[in-house]
Amino acid sequence: MLPSPAESGSERAGTPGRPIADGGMLGAPVAEVVDIAPPRLVEASIRAGGCFARPLPLDRTCSAAARRFFREAVAGLDLPADLVHDGITMASELAANTLHSQGTVEFSGGSQRPVSGCPEFWLYVRGEGARRELICKVFDSDPGWETGNLPDINARTSEKVSGRGLQVVAGLSAGQWGAHLSRGRLGCWKVPGKAVWFAVRVPPGCALSRVRRRVVGPSEAVSELEAMLAERGLGGRLVRADEPAVAMSVLSVSCDLTVWCHSGTASWRRPDGGYDRYPLADLVDVAERVVCAHEELDTAAAAAVGS
Repeated sequence: MLPSPAESGSERAGTPGRPIADGGMLGAPVAEVVDIAPPRLVEASIRAGGCFARPLPLDRTCSAAARRFFREAVAGLDLPADLVHDGITMASELAANTLHSQGTVEFSGGSQRPVSGCPEFWLYVRGEGARRELICKVFDSDPGWETGNLPDINARTSEKVSGRGLQVVAGLSAGQWGAHLSRGRLGCWKVPGKAVWFAVRVPPGCALSRVRRRVVGPSEAVSELEAMLAERGLGGRLVRADEPAVAMSVLSVSCDLTVWCHSGTASWRRPDGGYDRYPLADLVDVAERVVCAHEELDTAAAAAVGS
């Protein structure tokens, strides 16, 4: 289930690295361990609407790395100290859970260095004005909660993926957190997995809340979206069509997932027959939601074949 507090126009409610403390293959800085090929908007500033993405270490320094990355990502955004402190704490807790989700990390044959499937830290902004919020996600390549459903954070039996860590996230985010299927942004191959996220509202008085982001037209939006999805490993079957006469562009992602960009929004049909609609100003978030929809459809199809 995807984030809900500022649904960014949804029709429905509620959805640089540090040495690793091991020797050998894990003794290099994080940025050297993973073959990082930054997506188009990864290195763009958060203020400009980009997504800050960094690989997390494979050992217990992952939480410290997540705290450092959160500070780096929000530096210069004029955010209140308490909001930054809470964000750092929550990011640390989410990163800690990746220690239990490394079974699908792939290593190169020669150097035995990880090349795909490493945990990742992401942060971006979505929404406008009073609805603007920071979205922080930690990705790992273990699908885990297959349908994106959250574990029972009060169940001690699920300590490895929940326990006190997720209770802290749930409390500090005032319930604005969750998990969903996704795909990696970094590494040689963009592997499937899950993203666990939290959202924090940007206070109206902050300079970040008053920044006006670039508004793109349908054709440019589809071009950007096409590039972002290709960089996430979904470029093989993408087909686009442009209708200048009606100011609309369409991107077919798969036989069951088509995205229409028109009148400042991106929309696609859900399996239940309804539609999701999100503003083109939030292209990073739109791409993430489309990736999630694609992975959910793939998971459902695989389950149907196996039944």
